[in-house]
Amino acid sequence: MAGALPRPKRKSTKSKPEVAPEEVLYTDTDRSGDTLDLELSSLCPNPFNKREKKGVPELAATIDQVGLLQSIAHIRADVWLETYPETKDQITAPNVILFGEHRWLACQELGWETIPSVLRDDKVEDARLITLIENLRRAQLSPLEEAEHYQALREAGLSYEQIAEKVGETANGAVSKGTVWKRIKLLQLAPAVQEALRDGTLKVSAAEKAQQLDHDDQEDYLGLVRGGAHPAEAQAQILARQRQDEPAETSAAVSTGNGDANPGADDPETVSTGNGAPAAPPAPRKPKQAAKQPSARDKDDTDRRTAAAAREAACRALLGSTDVTAPASSELILSVLTAAMFAPPQQSAAQQRAFTWLKETGRCGLDAADAATYFAAIQDSDDATAQRLAAFAAALAAAELRTAARRQSWGSRERNHVRLLQEHADYEPQTAWEKAELGLVAAGGPR
Repeated sequence: MAGALPRPKRKSTKSKPEVAPEEVLYTDTDRSGDTLDLELSSLCPNPFNKREKKGVPELAATIDQVGLLQSIAHIRADVWLETYPETKDQITAPNVILFGEHRWLACQELGWETIPSVLRDDKVEDARLITLIENLRRAQLSPLEEAEHYQALREAGLSYEQIAEKVGETANGAVSKGTVWKRIKLLQLAPAVQEALRDGTLKVSAAEKAQQLDHDDQEDYLGLVRGGAHPAEAQAQILARQRQDEPAETSAAVSTGNGDANPGADDPETVSTGNGAPAAPPAPRKPKQAAKQPSARDKDDTDRRTAAAAREAACRALLGSTDVTAPASSELILSVLTAAMFAPPQQSAAQQRAFTWLKETGRCGLDAADAATYFAAIQDSDDATAQRLAAFAAALAAAELRTAARRQSWGSRERNHVRLLQEHADYEPQTAWEKAELGLVAAGGPR
């Protein structure tokens, strides 16, 4: 029996649906992962991209020569805003750049009308994370920019290990979790230290040495380093000063003999010594203060830093005006050298500070890269005048470093140093703290 003939297909009498012109760009054929040619004007920057827009002209020149080697990526604005409605005011085009903003800007400079871009609507939930990771992999970020990116990733819920793993996936060499942790700690530095790190006047290794200090001491540390002191020596000076300032505290030391320092069950006021004999109870701990209130000590610290800055200016002025060959200067130079000889060993820091002063006053005389090179060359030279000037500068710096680092009451050496500046550099103490140390006003008197 012959098979049944196939039934003929019926033609639909319905007309095809019309698509509005503004919807033509995104039809059902556009899927995540597709590369589209988009008009540059149809893209806007990623609100999460905080990277500085540096190097765009150089990138434009490269693209002009070799072409765009890698497409950018985008997310449709309506998809983006469903997840990040708080960024509505920053979305100014139908598409949001996921990554590749520098390439987009470079193509604008070249006058391109369109740019190839990969649609990544499927990555909208991870857009913040992708942006941060992409910047860390591609950009030459400053240490603080790097720290801010790491902190944002921590706030997004990633651990130090996860951040190190994700950033290191395509980085040259592994990124350790220790590096991530140390970078994030930079955000706890005093604002002045962060600013010096940001503008490049302080190296990250030097900034890390300041982390053991409180914010006031960090600013003192920064002043020493900027004045030419080696970071390790500046840190040591501040820590030594802290130890001098610590009040002597007595507390009962109890040896248990068997490692058990817990109070006895019957008498909570006694501690077992391991041989059955009760020992004196430990001294009660002082209650913690709820908040540090401004005190006279705080005012003194501010005055001390102000006075140190003013004295340093006087030192530079004295160094710039003293004729070390004149017989009339012999007594002055001898006084400064004598004071330096009795000061604690700090010649490396003093030489760094002196080298800075000599350059600032135009009296360096040698084109040396650093203080060590300069003083070595001076010592090997036959120029007696240059040697005399270098010794004078180093001694003056040593005396000032000691005076600036002294937080407790000044001794005769500190007072003599300031009086020398008063007599020979027209220095006038301005702060109540310094006047009190010099005996010009009664200590604790009106401020």
